[in-house]
Amino acid sequence: MSEIERRLRKLLLIQWALIVSVLILAGVPEIASVPVGGHWGMPHWFVTGLALWGALGGSRLRQRLLRRSREGLARDGSDPKGLKQWEVGNVIGLAMAEGVAFWGLAMRFVLNGALWQASLFYAASLVLLLYWTPRMPVATAVR
Repeated sequence: MSEIERRLRKLLLIQWALIVSVLILAGVPEIASVPVGGHWGMPHWFVTGLALWGALGGSRLRQRLLRRSREGLARDGSDPKGLKQWEVGNVIGLAMAEGVAFWGLAMRFVLNGALWQASLFYAASLVLLLYWTPRMPVATAVR
């Protein structure tokens, strides 16, 4: 198994662990919380904005690092700096997607939001985790 394949397997394992943790994050508050209404106040909008800001920032940083890694790996398929940027870009994307789920947890626990409100964050987190699935860099897949 090559270095890039080993790193890809590690990233996929991290991705699946984060998907499981989102499901756990969605279930834990339901054990300890009391049913509440679904009123959207200013704090709820603030948390929503922070989650959106984190997801967009993670997307931009992820794209930048993956673009740099593609450029480096196009020149040399075993470029250590390119491989590291590829790995870090994927980890940052996965971490920021997980952060959206943590904002959902804050919505539910701290702001006493309704389940449907927090579920929006959990669903967005799962969509991002699946959308940002780590893939073999194109430059190294051809070689």
